Amino acid sequence: MKPVLSIHSSVTVGFVGNSVVGPVLTALGLTPLLVPTVMLAAHPGYGRRVGDAVPDHIVGDVLAGLHDMTEIAQIRGIISGYLGSVGQTDAIASFVDSWRRAGSGNYILDPVLGDRGRLYLPEALAQAMIERLLPRADIITPNSFELGFLAGMPVSDRASAETAAQHLITTTQLVAVIATGIDDGIDDGPDGIGDLLVMRSGGAIWCDAGPDSRNVAGGGDLLTAILAGQLAQGAAVDSAFQVASRTAQEIIAASASPRDLALLENLGRVAALADRTLT
Repeated sequence: MKPVLSIHSSVTVGFVGNSVVGPVLTALGLTPLLVPTVMLAAHPGYGRRVGDAVPDHIVGDVLAGLHDMTEIAQIRGIISGYLGSVGQTDAIASFVDSWRRAGSGNYILDPVLGDRGRLYLPEALAQAMIERLLPRADIITPNSFELGFLAGMPVSDRASAETAAQHLITTTQLVAVIATGIDDGIDDGPDGIGDLLVMRSGGAIWCDAGPDSRNVAGGGDLLTAILAGQLAQGAAVDSAFQVASRTAQEIIAASASPRDLALLENLGRVAALADRTLT
């Protein structure tokens, strides 16, 4: 099975970070290579943080060890998500560079920085992601706040999100920006959100989340994981995005609590994607 590397958070309770990526990639018929950046009892939605960042040297050693223990040229994609320290960005950047020389695929940066108008990581770590990881990324999957932070401009609705995404594409090597949880900007109708794809090749695609849309912890991780799996299997970016957005929103809508994705109960929706003919 084709391997996909995910460098992300590890939690014991709940479904965020690699606790989402691992089951999703497996259901898609891929081999998940999971490297933890933090080890926590649960995500902060449970009320308090118990655990800590994985030391920089361990993250670096694990990534360096993949050169000897795997054929890194066979890795079909890389995800990096929630990080625990500035030093981890150095190890990730180094590994992405060596992987690029050996193989091919998409590096997806899920810039887990904050939400609802505030950073929940130290400013220095956010800047390290911008300086060391953003220039290496093919695709990013920010939420509304993160997109605005990366682009240095306010994002409040679909139109401003598209402007910010186009700015980032112009000033970086990004192939595509996928912005999640974006307000549709329609004032004369019911409130709605959706996901937006903006591509370097031109054009944008909007996927409405539907009337049952809401914010559930791990929802962005779910979309990113499905996207990475679809791309690793050969899908084009536009079709991979639409499948990932639709499937993620179906699982989010089926989740009873905003604290936890109903991932395992709905993993069959993901597994069904493995049988699709991708174009």
